[in-house]
Amino acid sequence: MNNPGSDMLLWNTFREGNRDAFARIYNLYINDLLSYGYRITSNRQLIKDSIQDLFLHLWLRRENISETDSIKYYLFRSLRNRIIKNIEKQEIQPQTAESILENIIGDFSFEDTLMAEETQSEQISRLRKAIGKLSKRQQEVIQLRYHDDFSLEEIENLMQLNNQSVRNLLHRAISQLRITIEMAGWSFPFVLSFLF
Repeated sequence: MNNPGSDMLLWNTFREGNRDAFARIYNLYINDLLSYGYRITSNRQLIKDSIQDLFLHLWLRRENISETDSIKYYLFRSLRNRIIKNIEKQEIQPQTAESILENIIGDFSFEDTLMAEETQSEQISRLRKAIGKLSKRQQEVIQLRYHDDFSLEEIENLMQLNNQSVRNLLHRAISQLRITIEMAGWSFPFVLSFLF
């Protein structure tokens, strides 16, 4: 994660109206925001519109926006709230487990490396199946914790759950992955080294 001091400095510079700081924030986080948006809905246009609305809102209300020491966390929480509000407005259903799975697997940086060998390709296929058996919320909590490196407290606020619920959700997700993977006959720590 970014240095909280540098995040605060960049954020405050943006809040003072600095266009370069605003552009830097956008460029630093746009890919992460797109990736996170796909965990919530498969509607690409809704995600892009929500991100555009978010950044427009930030620029127009920059002087009244609160301070933060984690820009990524602030943006993720804001985007999640905006997407959920837009989904409710448009009565769009959240994405299916299959589309979430495609988005999660598509973003893991290890995928290209694993695809280099046939046996590793088989392992990715098994891993996809194991992740596909997780609920949407379990996939989201794993992504936030291990891919985006958010703390449990940050996840609690992002997902609007209490701390124990986040812990339970994470524990159940990992336990389910462990059972599925061990039943397939491969080592869970080996898989986790690639997954996380």
